[in-house]
Amino acid sequence: MSADAHGTGIRLATPEGPATIESDAAVRVLLLWGRRPADPNRWHSSAGPETLLKVRALLGGY
Repeated sequence: MSADAHGTGIRLATPEGPATIESDAAVRVLLLWGRRPADPNRWHSSAGPETLLKVRALLGGY
């Protein structure tokens, strides 16, 4: 995010490192809503169960 006398702006940062969770677009929307897909094969992660619980807790709070 940036803000100065000429205006404000938001842009996506360049990704760093591997993705924590990989999925299709519909599953990402479910995760943002604090839900999980019925088919667990639609998403996967190499981060481990502790990190997945943290991500779910973070997204579930919104």
